[in-house]
Amino acid sequence: MPTSAETYTSLLMNLDSALGDEQCGKLGNWLALVEQGGRVMNLTGLKEPAELAAELVVESLRLLGSGLPDSASVLDIGSGQGAPVIPLAVAAPQCSFLAVEVRQRRADFLLFAARRLRLANLSVAACRVEALPAAQSGPYDVVVSRAFASPLEFIRIARTLLSPAGEIRGICGDSAAEIHSAAAAHGLIVDELYEYEHGGRRRISYRLNIS
Repeated sequence: MPTSAETYTSLLMNLDSALGDEQCGKLGNWLALVEQGGRVMNLTGLKEPAELAAELVVESLRLLGSGLPDSASVLDIGSGQGAPVIPLAVAAPQCSFLAVEVRQRRADFLLFAARRLRLANLSVAACRVEALPAAQSGPYDVVVSRAFASPLEFIRIARTLLSPAGEIRGICGDSAAEIHSAAAAHGLIVDELYEYEHGGRRRISYRLNIS
């Protein structure tokens, strides 16, 4: 039996007290859509509601850190089912977001979810990031991703899309040394790096700035 949006909303209220009731409600609706769509679009392999909420929402919100700059333009590369871009768009309504997803069915899902949640600050591009049309090719204040590619590949691509004072934020399961190496190779400094365990796996969230 599908998990209701109300159940997910209640879970989120207990998992992340920083979210308001309306925000938890929107994200609860999104998680219910992900669960339903997962049966036909393979949106996630997670089956337990608590795992889904922790993996897609709580971990995504690590990328907020101390917040996003007011009116920041944010690009999410490889958005998949919407993590991290949908939780970020809900948590930071003052910012504008572009989700880039090459798989058409997932891009269609993102558009559907954005409309259902009434996220006027979220747009979707169904293409490879390298093929973004000129009007959407940046520069961006913040470029984010959650396990889109190796740190070296993600940072290489993201660096070309940054504004002069922009920053890169990511989550991955790679080593801290790889992140430091990739940052140095592209003239970036590691402003923040946090190692933690999530679902029994070692994870890293990081923030890079232009040096």
